[in-house]
Amino acid sequence: MKNFAKLSATGLLSIGVLTLAFPAQSAVLKQKPASTKANVQQKRQQDLTVKTPVQQPASQVAAQNAPQVAGDNGLSLTTVSYPKATTMQWIGTDINNFGANVPKPTLRLSNVSTVPTVVVPQTTANDSQIDVSVIDDFIAYASPMARHYPPVFVNRTDRYNTIQRVKQLSSWIEPYAQANNASYDVLLRATKLNAMARNLDLGSDYAVKASTYVTRAMKIQNSAEANFLYGAMLAEGGGFDEGAKYLEKAEKMGFSEATQSLAQADLLNDKKERAIQRLNDFKAKYPNDPYIDEQIRLVNSGEYYIWKIPAKVVR
Repeated sequence: MKNFAKLSATGLLSIGVLTLAFPAQSAVLKQKPASTKANVQQKRQQDLTVKTPVQQPASQVAAQNAPQVAGDNGLSLTTVSYPKATTMQWIGTDINNFGANVPKPTLRLSNVSTVPTVVVPQTTANDSQIDVSVIDDFIAYASPMARHYPPVFVNRTDRYNTIQRVKQLSSWIEPYAQANNASYDVLLRATKLNAMARNLDLGSDYAVKASTYVTRAMKIQNSAEANFLYGAMLAEGGGFDEGAKYLEKAEKMGFSEATQSLAQADLLNDKKERAIQRLNDFKAKYPNDPYIDEQIRLVNSGEYYIWKIPAKVVR
C-alpha cells in the first residue's frame, strides 16, 4: 500500500501539470506498470492485509510513518519537482494606431453619488467605533417604503431587493446589538432594520428583536425617535392604547411624524373623527408635508391605512 500511495499522489500531480501542457510530465503518465496476473494477486493480498488491522510495535509504526527519502523504492513526493505555471498574457491591438476612421469607444460618468461615512460608538463605554455608512444609506432609501405598515413599493423588484438587503444588514448588525454594552446608536439602527423586516412580513422574530432593541435603547437615551419607533410598532401591531402612550410622548418632544401615527392608531381603533382631527391639525402646522393631503383624502374615502401611498421623499 505504500508504493500505491506514491503512485496515486504522483499521478494526481502529473494530471494537473498535463493540463498546463508540460511535456515532461506527460511522460510520467505513460510510465504505467504492466497489469500482470502476479501484480493483480499481489494487490488483492495487500488489500486484504489493510482490511485486517494488526497491532504493531510502536517502533515499527514510527518507522512506517517516518518521512521517506530519495532512493526508497523509487521517487517520493519530497524528491519530485515540477515547473511553475507559465505566465498568461492578453494580447490586443491598439486601435489608436489605425487613424481617425476606426470608431473608438468612449466612457462618461454622470450622476456620481457617494455614501457619506458615518461612524458611531459600538459600546456604551465608547471605547470602540463601528462604521454604519451602508446601513444609514439603506435606511434612508427604504424607510419611505417600509417604515410603516403596509409597505408600498413601485414594483416587485424594489420589494425583493429591499427584502434581501434588510435581511443581510439586520443579520450583520445583530452581534453588535446583542452585546450587553451595545450603544444607543447601534440599538436604534438595529431597531429600524428589524421593524422594517416586520412590516415586510418576514416573521415574528424580527418584531421581537425590534421591540427588544428599542426598549434597551430607551433605557440608555429616552429620545423622541426611540419613543416614536416603539409607539408606532405597538400601535400598528394592534396595541393602540399602549402605542399611543409612546407616540404622545414623542409628539410632545417635537417628533412630528408621531401625530400621523397617532391618527393611524385612532383610525384602526374605530376613532375616525379623532383621526381626521389630528390630520387636519397636522396640516395646519405642517402644510408642506408631502403626505398629509393624500392621507386626508384616503381617510375621507374610507381607507384605514394612511401610509398606503407611494413614497415621495426621504424623511
